[in-house]
Amino acid sequence: PAVHASMGCCRYFFNAIVVAVLAVIGFRAYKAAMSRPEYGYAYPLPDWWWKARLPDAIEDINVADTARLREVLFGGEPWLLQCYSGLPFAGQHLPRPYRVHPAFAEALKSLRGTVRGGMMDCEAQLPSNKTVVAKLGLVRRTQPLLALAYGGGAPKQLPASASTSAYGITAFVKPKAEPRVLSISTHKTFVDTCGGRRPCLLAQMDRDSEILMSLARSFRTLELVALGEDGNSSRLSWGRGDEVGETLDDDEAQHLGKRISMILPDPDDLADRAAAKAAGRKAAAKRSANPPRLLRGFSGPEDLPSLSRFVQAALKDAESAVLRSGNDAFLRIPLPTLSGSAKSKAPKKPKGASKTAPDNAEVQARRARARKAKAEEAAAAAAERSAAAAQAQGETDAEVQRQREAARREQMQREQELADNLVEEVEEEGQEFEE
Repeated sequence: PAVHASMGCCRYFFNAIVVAVLAVIGFRAYKAAMSRPEYGYAYPLPDWWWKARLPDAIEDINVADTARLREVLFGGEPWLLQCYSGLPFAGQHLPRPYRVHPAFAEALKSLRGTVRGGMMDCEAQLPSNKTVVAKLGLVRRTQPLLALAYGGGAPKQLPASASTSAYGITAFVKPKAEPRVLSISTHKTFVDTCGGRRPCLLAQMDRDSEILMSLARSFRTLELVALGEDGNSSRLSWGRGDEVGETLDDDEAQHLGKRISMILPDPDDLADRAAAKAAGRKAAAKRSANPPRLLRGFSGPEDLPSLSRFVQAALKDAESAVLRSGNDAFLRIPLPTLSGSAKSKAPKKPKGASKTAPDNAEVQARRARARKAKAEEAAAAAAERSAAAAQAQGETDAEVQRQREAARREQMQREQELADNLVEEVEEEGQEFEE
């Protein structure tokens, strides 16, 4: 019996310990779930459980893959990214890995075909010893932390007013992620657009051209610039040929003077600038005002299939050092200068030009007659207003006089009636006294 009693006591304590451990685990799980109520009660579940249930529209971006991360952030394709924190300790505003915010998932459904969705650890350290948060200047307190990467520029963080609902996310992202055709009128904007790392297709077409819009949908990493049709188009000055009184060589005539041409960044120039930056030569690493470009002209039919093949071949050949060094593949040339519309404008008269003496005298006489007529009209109008005021005043005085006379007659009539009544009363009293 003693052995059975001791075994029962041990079993009791063991069950009590198990219940206490389960209670602590449950309490901690409940507390973790309540800390992030927007993610539901499953928030404290393991990371592998959430990763296995990532929606198909959301890709897990490995920030350790530098090439892939650079392609997502600066490749030009529109990406909507949600940040999470892979740090093992608490105190961060970012959620734990693979926790998809409901508003983010819902917005990607309405933006399907417009942007791609992804998640990444924004607290992971990059090779530059910076995190994605520090590299892009993101604010952790904005939850969920969403960033839109598009156009090859620096990704933009969604403001707090737009990131908390699917409608707000869609309203912020859709106008920026839609394919676009640019119409540039200033050289500064042209340098900012086509002087960087993105290739540009320059076409003497209108901005609303359906061919250009189709190309914009197919090639999201390409900037399409509509220069306008002939007679109302912006002009590009290359500094070659007829512009400087020279005859173009055969390799130059193959690319210059075309209605449609493509300019791409020179990879050799980018490599030289990167090396200069690494060596600390800031002047050599800085981009020039007209950076060197690779130019390829298009001479085929201006239809969508032909232009698509032209763009694909140019992008592919620019990646090959052998092909881009050939004489026929590209023409190395500085970025051209963009001038305004070629549409002629009427010449303006010189400022401050005076008229001849006879014309001036005639103008002065005409102005004097106009001033005199205006003064006469003003005097006539003032006289009419005075007469109307006097007439109104006279009518008012006559009406007051009539009212006074009527009141006086009424008063005299009442006095007469009172006097007649008094006489009658006196006569009646006299008759009574005589009787």
